Amino acid sequence: MDEKAAWEDILQRMIALEASDLHAGPYQHVQMRLEGVLVPEGMIPTPSFLESLVQSIISKEAWESLCKRDVDFAWSYQERRFRGNVYRMQEGLGIALRLLPQHIPTPEELGMPEALQAIAAVCDGLALICGATGAGKTTTLAALIEVINQTRSAHIITLEDPIEYLFTPVRAFFSQREAGRDFSAFPDAVRSALREDPDILLIGEIRDRATMEAALMAATTGVLVLGTLHTRGAAQTALRVEGMFPPDVRDTVRAQFADVLIGIFAQRLLPRKGGGRVAIFEALSATTAVRNILRQGNYGQLASVMMSGAAQGMQTAEMAETALRVRGLIG
Repeated sequence: MDEKAAWEDILQRMIALEASDLHAGPYQHVQMRLEGVLVPEGMIPTPSFLESLVQSIISKEAWESLCKRDVDFAWSYQERRFRGNVYRMQEGLGIALRLLPQHIPTPEELGMPEALQAIAAVCDGLALICGATGAGKTTTLAALIEVINQTRSAHIITLEDPIEYLFTPVRAFFSQREAGRDFSAFPDAVRSALREDPDILLIGEIRDRATMEAALMAATTGVLVLGTLHTRGAAQTALRVEGMFPPDVRDTVRAQFADVLIGIFAQRLLPRKGGGRVAIFEALSATTAVRNILRQGNYGQLASVMMSGAAQGMQTAEMAETALRVRGLIG
């Protein structure tokens, strides 16, 4: 079997098995991630095959930029959508592919807590979805956006790198914009979005001070801002937001963050009994007590507030894990 046929066979099996990720690099076995575990395939691609493959997937402009940086992209194959990253490595190019779900799941299918589901009805403020790479943050945001699409007449602007889920307008009007193609930098795109009459603004990833500054500003203008951070919990998220700014302005930032925050929701995936994976969510709602803690920077107190805040829909990751274990979903 030649390399092209072997690659297509792997992709077809990846889709059939609903594997989450695929990794390929020169002179080593392609590996597929099934239920969180990497499994080697028989194919060992050559540098020339990987180069021709990448050229067939990404744009000419993206190809030319590969000499300076890695490239994120979205790609469709056999009516399935993939998110990908291509990067230079020893002896050639490496590719990481993430298979996106065939349909946008509902909040119920994701096991989303009620406090997070309620965000779909909120009109303004900032909600942050957090977790490690591969924890399902983008899918959670897509589920929320689809609920809004089905229930609200709203202008939804998404700023993504790259665009992963494609939405079909029902009641909402969509402006899906991709970094590198439709805008050059997230902070500028956020500021531009405020001149485009948005109701909801999705920021694919808040990576730096300038983007966070723009997100906080947008959340004060009557817009619902949804964003993601690569943090593992509510306290770490609040600390990360503060740490993006120099010490002389952190008091002001903490106050602004406390004023606009709706909630912080941190998620991770655990093996599900019987196969597959299931999400657990830590949920922090911005009650008066939480806002006071954020203003003071006493982030170590957030865990106890979540433990005692079940009536407000709050829960720690440990509480969520225990609930799934009681239901028999995890071991």
